[in-house]
Amino acid sequence: MTLIIGIGNPLRGDDAVGAEAIRALEVRSLPPQVKTLHVQQLSMDLAEALGAASLAIFIDARLGDPPGELRVQKLEPDSCLSAAGVSHFFDPATLLAAVQALYGQHPKAWLFSVNAQTFDFGAPLSPPVREALPLLLALVLDIVHPAGSVTPG
Repeated sequence: MTLIIGIGNPLRGDDAVGAEAIRALEVRSLPPQVKTLHVQQLSMDLAEALGAASLAIFIDARLGDPPGELRVQKLEPDSCLSAAGVSHFFDPATLLAAVQALYGQHPKAWLFSVNAQTFDFGAPLSPPVREALPLLLALVLDIVHPAGSVTPG
């Protein structure tokens, strides 16, 4: 199973990019083994689902310049939280470490993060983040679609 997790608060500007991506993916024809999920933050509640997954894709906003820049990184378990820049109780790499400790394995994992322009309450996605969304979706679909063979490097 592939698990795609969109992270963020849909009421806080660009923090909604995870929720927006999940909403956009759910209206597409995803393979039956692909499951989508939106959460406001990562927690241990996700460990069981991640333990059953062979692939995990996390989508999140992050602080950084320039706004709208997309970063794709392969994740490995990391048991150390970085004090700087962590906006969630668990970051994806730390959650993978917990899954590894609990189940003796972890899924192959990718993090798609978009530099945010605003996290203001009630704000919509900023134009740069909205413009990054089609590329983000295309890259995710290349990974999860059976006909796709492209993986980000």
